[in-house]
Amino acid sequence: MTTTQILHDTSAEEDRFRYHDANPQKTRGPTPRLVPWPPPPEPAPPEALTRPASKHPATTHSFAWTLLDPLAGRFELQVAGESRPLARFTVGGLAFPSATLEVAEHRLLFTATGVGNRRVAITDATTGTAVAEFEWQRLGRHGTLRLVDGGHLRWRKTGGWRPFFTFTDRFGNLLLRLRPDGRGFGYGLNALLEPPVDVRSDLTLLPALGWFLLISSGTAAAPGPAAMP
Repeated sequence: MTTTQILHDTSAEEDRFRYHDANPQKTRGPTPRLVPWPPPPEPAPPEALTRPASKHPATTHSFAWTLLDPLAGRFELQVAGESRPLARFTVGGLAFPSATLEVAEHRLLFTATGVGNRRVAITDATTGTAVAEFEWQRLGRHGTLRLVDGGHLRWRKTGGWRPFFTFTDRFGNLLLRLRPDGRGFGYGLNALLEPPVDVRSDLTLLPALGWFLLISSGTAAAPGPAAMP
């Protein structure tokens, strides 16, 4: 085959490619079958979405305040599944109700202030630093807890002839449910149940404040006695 024939055959092949590119409908071969585009994946349901990791595990705890010393007004916070009390709480005061929350070697002071004891100041017993402040909107029924760190919680009485009291966050999520006799549940509260326990932990601060509000407003019922060793 001469060079001229090779060039001629190559040119003819290129012409066929150009023709097929310009006229795709006239090319031979099976007609491509149209396949519908797959739908986008469904978004994950809200309960399946992962939450950001927390320093402390969030879970539900059953707890109860028990009477340790009736003369001193001293109580213990017992948590289900724990052999030792999580905290001690001493309630006293004459003109103004006050209380001390003890967790390990740390203490918080609760002091009712204002006309009609409508406010409760919570401070660190060692440094005097403010931790939070509670204010009644309607005495004995509902109020607001504002923490220095930025938390904003609501305390409310619910139920009819068998009332209970709740703490919810600013979005209405239930955090704590407390009965007048000191028994309750913490929902999604963050706490370490192993030493050292933080005195500002949700599972110590909120039950203590709730119990103090029930006692100082005259709503608390007699709790059970502390378990004997």
